[in-house]
Amino acid sequence: MAFNAQSVVVKDKTTSNIENTLSPNQLNLREIEILLSLIRRSTFLGEDLEPLYNMVIKLQNQYTEQTK
Repeated sequence: MAFNAQSVVVKDKTTSNIENTLSPNQLNLREIEILLSLIRRSTFLGEDLEPLYNMVIKLQNQYTEQTK
């Protein structure tokens, strides 16, 4: 059994302000968008769904926080 995400909503927003305030170890908006897009286009085994789901929630929360 595989999992395939059908949609990821990405808002267009200027990132230069936000990127200046991030530490070198934090992901910027573009990096988060790339990861979410890669996840959307991938398939996963059932055993991977729960950890993947938890990571995607964290990525979405970071993205939402940076776009405020």
